[in-house]
Amino acid sequence: MNMKKFVIYARKSTESEDRQVLSIDSQIAELNAVAERRGFTVSEVLRESMSAKAPGRPIFNALMARAEAGELAGILCWKLDRLARNPVDGGRIIWSIKQQGLKIVTPSQSYAAEDDNVILMYVEFGMAQKYIDDLGKNVRRGIRAKLDTGWLPGNAPLGYLNKLDDHTIIPDPDRFPLVRRMWDMMLTGTHAPRQICRTANEEWGFRTKKTKRQGGTPLSLSTVYKVLNSPFYYGIIRRKVDGEHKDYQGSHTPMVTEEEFWRVQRIMGKRVPRMHTKAFPLTGLIRCGECGAGITAEEKVKQTGKRYVYYRCTKKGKSPCAQKPITAPDIEAQFNEALGKLVIPDSFKDWALRQLRSLHETEAGGRTSVYVSLQTAYNDVQTQMDKLTTMRLRDLLTDEEYMTQKNRLLTEQRGLREKMGDTEQRAENWLEKVEKSFDFACHAQHWFTNGSIQDKRQVAVELGSNYILKDGKLDIQMGKMWDLLTRASFGIREDAKRIELTKNSTTKGKTAVLAAAFPRWQGR
Repeated sequence: MNMKKFVIYARKSTESEDRQVLSIDSQIAELNAVAERRGFTVSEVLRESMSAKAPGRPIFNALMARAEAGELAGILCWKLDRLARNPVDGGRIIWSIKQQGLKIVTPSQSYAAEDDNVILMYVEFGMAQKYIDDLGKNVRRGIRAKLDTGWLPGNAPLGYLNKLDDHTIIPDPDRFPLVRRMWDMMLTGTHAPRQICRTANEEWGFRTKKTKRQGGTPLSLSTVYKVLNSPFYYGIIRRKVDGEHKDYQGSHTPMVTEEEFWRVQRIMGKRVPRMHTKAFPLTGLIRCGECGAGITAEEKVKQTGKRYVYYRCTKKGKSPCAQKPITAPDIEAQFNEALGKLVIPDSFKDWALRQLRSLHETEAGGRTSVYVSLQTAYNDVQTQMDKLTTMRLRDLLTDEEYMTQKNRLLTEQRGLREKMGDTEQRAENWLEKVEKSFDFACHAQHWFTNGSIQDKRQVAVELGSNYILKDGKLDIQMGKMWDLLTRASFGIREDAKRIELTKNSTTKGKTAVLAAAFPRWQGR
């Protein structure tokens, strides 16, 4: 007589929803133990690595075809959601229980027509489906939120890196300039993508970023085309969200200008939209505070022949927008006001930098002494580890004694290595950074007021990011350094007067004034 038997079904999705689910081998081991305890005869073990959020799993479908034909006594599974996370597959299981007497067994529960608990399956399958629905909504909500703030979800394109601490995207210091050279070659009109690919691989030694699965690889031709076709490189993130293609103004550093991007598209023979012939300094840097769309600029010519430049919302945000345009002089005046708060006198800058250079030289000697001391301590620990190994080889220590002392020394060595790294990092040329910052604070307002379009844009980019325009008011989120200098600028100007008044005093007296000013500059 051909008796019906049980089948073990184990599933683990490769998607993020199942990352914490027991592995397939562990599921099978547990289910074999359940079968042995309950006296079930298992005829087959089925494995499947596929998501159950939608119908279409081939192994599951074959299993259910046998169940619906009445060939199985039951199915052993780790949890009900291993069998189904969608109503179609869940319905097939419940129907087979009612019509064919199928039994579903998990380590904690069994479901059968005679047990009169099939109603519980409706609840559990409903909960599994609700979990999938909520997960999808949360993922889409997170993606929309990230796009609204100007950041690309997922992996950064070639030439950029994902900054893991704040989930932003920054230029890749190794590859960004090389990818920019690819654009430059294309812009000459004399190089084809295939030539650019060959030059990058053979002459520049270009390699893609290493991943956990593989090391860096040569550039492929398809990747070159992908780069040259992506609006990301001029600051636009193009994504399909909720079934609709939308463009988002990116917060990352563009590699090329919009005009350069479209020029490359024309070189590659593509139809491109009509380009603006007029350039404006602040386009692509500001977002609308009402709908989140980008702020663009346009020039209007009145009947009198007088020309006006307006900045306005593109109205491409996630909601209707009623924001009115603002004239270029009005918005630039707000930038000028912010830059005016940043200004420090040239005389103070020159004097302060002389003192800081002297301080830097003194600190450099101290850092060298500290580093030498740490290196000596590190070498001493390494010597102790070598002696420890020798003692173990001579059986002067037990395994337990050896491991205890080795772990202590490794911990000490790791701490010393970290301190050495911190000392090296502090030894970076911070003076050069301070010099550039002081120079910017002294001259940024002049550059913005009197400079070219590119000068104005460069000042705006350097000053901060995430500019928001709403109701004619510009919210300027300055970088940390400029925010500190702005809050300290009034005091710095007062310090400059004091230094001028005491210009005939001793160097020691001047240094005291500088030392008193430091906490103010640092925001303390």
